[in-house]
Amino acid sequence: MGLPDLAPVVEHGPWAIALVIGIPMVGKIIITAVALRGSEPKDRPGIIKAVAELFRWRRP
Repeated sequence: MGLPDLAPVVEHGPWAIALVIGIPMVGKIIITAVALRGSEPKDRPGIIKAVAELFRWRRP
């Protein structure tokens, strides 16, 4: 069993993608991207950890 074809969803733009993966998750992704923008590569793990704690994401 392969991955589903996402081409029809992608054609409709970012709002369709947001509905597929969930609007709250899209918000978390945007906040993480903004936090990482312009950061040094050595600082990124700490930034990701801080954002994860902000949203209380858990690592398996």
